Amino acid sequence: MKVLKFGGTSVSSVATVKNISEILKKTDDNQIIVCSALSKVTNMLEEAANKASQKDTTYKKVCTEIKKRHHDFIDQLFAVDEQGNLKAIIDHHIDQLEKVLEAVYMLNELSQRAYYIVVSFGEKMSNAIIFQYLTIHNGSVGYLDSSEVIITKFENGKEDVNRSQTYKNIAAAYNPENKITVAPGFISRNEKGYATTLGRGGSDFTAALYAAALNAMKLEIWTDVSGIYTADPRKIKNARPLEKMSYREVLELSNLGAKVIYAPTVKPVLDANIPMVILNTFYPDEKGTLVTNTTDIKNPVKSFSTMDNIAMLSFTGTGLVGNSGIAGRLFNALKDVNVIIISQACSEMAINIVINERDADKAVEAINKEFDFEIKGKKSILPIKAETGYSILAMVGEGMKNAAGVTGRAFTTLGKHNVNIHLIAQGSSEINVSIVIKSSDAQNALEALHNEFFKE
Repeated sequence: MKVLKFGGTSVSSVATVKNISEILKKTDDNQIIVCSALSKVTNMLEEAANKASQKDTTYKKVCTEIKKRHHDFIDQLFAVDEQGNLKAIIDHHIDQLEKVLEAVYMLNELSQRAYYIVVSFGEKMSNAIIFQYLTIHNGSVGYLDSSEVIITKFENGKEDVNRSQTYKNIAAAYNPENKITVAPGFISRNEKGYATTLGRGGSDFTAALYAAALNAMKLEIWTDVSGIYTADPRKIKNARPLEKMSYREVLELSNLGAKVIYAPTVKPVLDANIPMVILNTFYPDEKGTLVTNTTDIKNPVKSFSTMDNIAMLSFTGTGLVGNSGIAGRLFNALKDVNVIIISQACSEMAINIVINERDADKAVEAINKEFDFEIKGKKSILPIKAETGYSILAMVGEGMKNAAGVTGRAFTTLGKHNVNIHLIAQGSSEINVSIVIKSSDAQNALEALHNEFFKE
């Protein structure tokens, strides 16, 4: 048995849905297919929710557009006598959506619970359509409601998957007599039965949970690119897909801005040692990228990734030197901020913190509040300020730890191209070297390093 995930672009048109059907016909293995909402629909649902919360009645127009989008899709995909009650199912979901949005409008507030309910309708509607089409064209097809089996629990300020309970639920609900099982991605519920989601990109995670729960022989992530590339092909024209990567390399890339894989996806298949393949729905015969516990280390650097909209904070002062507990207080102050990189020189005079620009004001306020006495009183710690306009450029590869001179070669290349490095970070695993540079230098730096390490 294997699990296949198809993202929004893979269910964006009649042609792509037909591609899915043909892909599923290529094997006699049992298959679970996890699909996202139709392309752009989740964005439309978020737009409607935000409008309703702002007392903007045009949320109703957005609902009408969503309904029309699905009706048109059905008319294009099915003959009239094949549609059955599919439009009625869509209309029921739209009616439920409008009731939730009306409540949001009346309260003038979008709660987290209401948000989860609203955005879940995209997957419910798209998977109803996919189920109907595959039932007609692919034979024995079952349906497994992800919102009934994937359970989340509230921990550390967010909903996290209760993997043990989820695995038990999936194993109990899965019917192997169905050659194909359709299971919507993204949607879940918490331990109290309220709707939750696995976050944007969560359909990948959904598929990984099914694969791990049922010990699948393979997880296939079908998207609109032919695997994981040496760099973002939208930024580097001569970027090329990689044949093989390790889970650890993929996890590093996904945490550093690469969009091909949603980071939480990796953990379930890594723990279960299930191979994962990244494939292209539009070019299904291409090999894609195989992800396993091992990797090809012919080239010490496997891929480059950039993350934009970065802010850098410098926490400095003589009060840092030799005073135990300062770092602990700093990290505690930042407990509600996603810290990407932390760097401290051995002199202890400064700690540099790299975060997303959107978190900069919150981080500055939290740190200045925590160290208000030192800043205003003894003057031993300077007021912290955030500098914006930075990017992170990371090079990833397990082969770097056994290859001398890789970082020197990279820094020499950047020097030749007049790129100023503001911060360097490398973990003890040596899989990833990250540098912080000005955003205005990011494209130049990415091109220079890619040309250096992936010469034609």
